[in-house]
Amino acid sequence: MSNNSEDSSAVWSQYVNAKHNAFGEESEKDPAQTLEELEAAIAQLAASSGLSETGLPPRAIVHPVERSQLSRWFYLTLVLLFTALVVGMIWWGVQQQY
Repeated sequence: MSNNSEDSSAVWSQYVNAKHNAFGEESEKDPAQTLEELEAAIAQLAASSGLSETGLPPRAIVHPVERSQLSRWFYLTLVLLFTALVVGMIWWGVQQQY
């Protein structure tokens, strides 16, 4: 059981250190804060600086999805294949008739 509490305290200290490093400021409060207090302080600091909690833009902005362009090409390809199939079957039918 003590190994588990040591692991959780190590994870907690890494979490606190990462958040302090992300915002570059040392906390003026007691370092033994609860998770809720720490998250509230981080959210308040992020809101005052105009950044999200992580300080990074959303993934959709950094890596825009090309889904609309890909789906457009996909549907265009389907229409062309269907048209080619219909034309081919009509041509085959006319050839079989004579």
